[in-house]
Amino acid sequence: MGARRSPSKGLLLLLLTTNLLLAKSVASLPVCPSGASNCQVSLSDLFERAVVLSHYIHSLSSEMFTEFDERYAQGRGFITKAINSCHTASLATPEDKEQAQKIHVRPGETGSDVFSTWSGLPALQKADEDSRLFAFYNLLHCLRRDSHKIDNYLKLLKCRLIHNSNC
Repeated sequence: MGARRSPSKGLLLLLLTTNLLLAKSVASLPVCPSGASNCQVSLSDLFERAVVLSHYIHSLSSEMFTEFDERYAQGRGFITKAINSCHTASLATPEDKEQAQKIHVRPGETGSDVFSTWSGLPALQKADEDSRLFAFYNLLHCLRRDSHKIDNYLKLLKCRLIHNSNC
């Protein structure tokens, strides 16, 4: 008699497997050749690396969200609850490309120290399966949303700082 896995155990297995796959497929490359002293990398090269990595992270977060949505969220109405419930929604960010282009970039300026904490951890520990599934759904939804913003903003910054807005 085969034991049937509960969706929450299957979800944990999915997340652990995804984590292992991500850890295995990401190989960091040295910025400077080994043994190089006083190595310097151009700002353009650093932006290129950041853009490639942010795009890859967004692609993975989109893939995780889609797979989770297809396996665990169908017919549960999670999307209507998740639309405006990202813990990062309170952070002031431009809504679209036009607003982002109006931001003045000042190299070296760090901005304000505003942090937002995720309050979904208690929901992951509830006995109610719907609450746990929604917490994961919302986390993956917000990760996809935020990684998309970061990807776009990095591309915009690269365009402005490296190509003098000629992109």
